[in-house]
Amino acid sequence: MAQSKVPAPTQVLCVEDDPILMLAMIEFVENAGCEAVEATSVAEAIGILETRTDIRTVFTDLDMRGSTAGMRLAVAIRDRWPPIELVMISSQPWDASQIPARGVVLGKPFDRRKIEATIRRFAV
Repeated sequence: MAQSKVPAPTQVLCVEDDPILMLAMIEFVENAGCEAVEATSVAEAIGILETRTDIRTVFTDLDMRGSTAGMRLAVAIRDRWPPIELVMISSQPWDASQIPARGVVLGKPFDRRKIEATIRRFAV
């Protein structure tokens, strides 16, 4: 009898500069049945995306260090890696016209079930 291969978990790149928030993001990703890859800056995230072809979703904070670095990252991803799904979190409201195509922005405080369901939806 042939053994069936168990598919590798979906890789989700988590981008966050705050170590405590990064831990929460990793937990959300793992609870969604995926594997987290960590980046603590936009530059590090871009470097990972340039070298890895297995990243299917990026989960990023838009409010890193009070800047719009997370949104700049999201726009760069949509331009350079269009198939990658974008899950973004923010404490600030964003106008829908500012959100890259197929991007999802979820608010803070975190809604664990909503975040995990969104990641799970993109992991398929």
